[in-house]
Amino acid sequence: MYPVSKASSICMVFALSAAGLMAADPSWVAKPTQQWSAEDAKQVLASSPWIKKVTTRAVPSRTEAQQREGGKMGGGQGVGTAVFSPATLFGGGSPGPGKRRARASVVEVRWESALPVRAAEKAVHDTDAPDWEGNYYVLAVYDVPGLDIDDKSLSGDLKRAALLKLDEKRMLRPERVDCLPQVGGLMTVVYLFPRTTEIKSDDKRLEFEARFGQLAMSQYFYTAAMQFQGGLQL
Repeated sequence: MYPVSKASSICMVFALSAAGLMAADPSWVAKPTQQWSAEDAKQVLASSPWIKKVTTRAVPSRTEAQQREGGKMGGGQGVGTAVFSPATLFGGGSPGPGKRRARASVVEVRWESALPVRAAEKAVHDTDAPDWEGNYYVLAVYDVPGLDIDDKSLSGDLKRAALLKLDEKRMLRPERVDCLPQVGGLMTVVYLFPRTTEIKSDDKRLEFEARFGQLAMSQYFYTAAMQFQGGLQL
C-alpha cells in the first residue's frame, strides 16, 4: 500500500467539503418565511418538493360511451375508470380519422395551498398566483395549452377528469376547478380539493392525475419531503 502524500490528503479534504456543501439543504429550509430573500423564494418556486415540472402525454379523444361513463352526458357526477386507465393517461389508441393528436408539452404543478409556496409567491410579488376562499388543498397546473376559456363545459370537464390518490383505497376529487388565462393562449388550471379528508404524513405518496382535452398527466408527491418548520405543509 502506497503512502498518501500531504497534497493528496488536502485534495481529499477539499473534495469531501465540496461534496458536503452540494448535499446541504438550500438556504430557505432553515429560515422562517419572513426572513426569506427574493433568492430564497425563487429557489422554492424553481425546485422544491411542492413544485414539479411534468411532461404531459397525448391521449386519444374519448368516445361517447366513455363520456357517458365519466359523467359528462346524462348529468352524472362520477368519473369512470376509463378516464384514469393507463391507455387514457399515457397514450394508445387512435385520435380518429381527420383528427390530430395533441402534442405533449411541459406544465408546472404547484401545491398552491402549501405555506412555503404561498410565502415564496408573496416574496417575489407573483401576481399570477391564484387566489381562493375556503379550506382546500389547492393544486395549480400552469402553462396548459389547447383549452378554450369560452367553453362553458370546460371547468366541469376538467373537474371530472382529475383525481388525488392518497393510497389504494382513499382518493379525493376536486370540489371546484378554476381556469385562469395566461399570455400566449396558455391557461392555469386550479384544482380545489376539500380538506374533509385529512392528508397525513402516514400517506407517504400522493398521486395527482389530471386530463386537459387530449393531454393527460400524472405526478407523485411525497409527504416526507413536504415537511417545513416541523410539520407537513399542504
